[in-house]
Amino acid sequence: MLQSNYEDSHLSDKLKIFSSGLGGIFNELLKSIGSKMTSEAKGNAPRRTGKLANSINFLLFEDNAVALTTKKRITSSNVWYSNVREHGANIQAKKADYLTFKINGEWKKVKSVKTPAQPFAKPVFNDYFGDNGKCYTELQNALLERMEREI
Repeated sequence: MLQSNYEDSHLSDKLKIFSSGLGGIFNELLKSIGSKMTSEAKGNAPRRTGKLANSINFLLFEDNAVALTTKKRITSSNVWYSNVREHGANIQAKKADYLTFKINGEWKKVKSVKTPAQPFAKPVFNDYFGDNGKCYTELQNALLERMEREI
């Protein structure tokens, strides 16, 4: 009977680890998943100079909310054109009659330019956090492995 009480209290101690923030495993796993997501999004990003790909970050907030973004902090962006690339845009002249720019050494004048969407972050985010996404599978497997090890 003494052995049974010891086992019960031992099991109870181990379960307390999981009920109190999962022993830090949740944030640890989200950071690991964030690293994978960042790598995939960087691979998907359109490349000319590499500035857009290099700016992609995974942010984990105190309330466990997550973001895959080109912002170092949620209030500022270091690559202003990331939304244009991700979602596409119709850019029109505002201060002049035409947009003027140089292509292959020749000046061009146009009233507007439509850039197609080239999503690089949203597909990755949906792949991980959509219905039955990779994130849930990875969290489940890691939790099961951790429980086996701890109990």
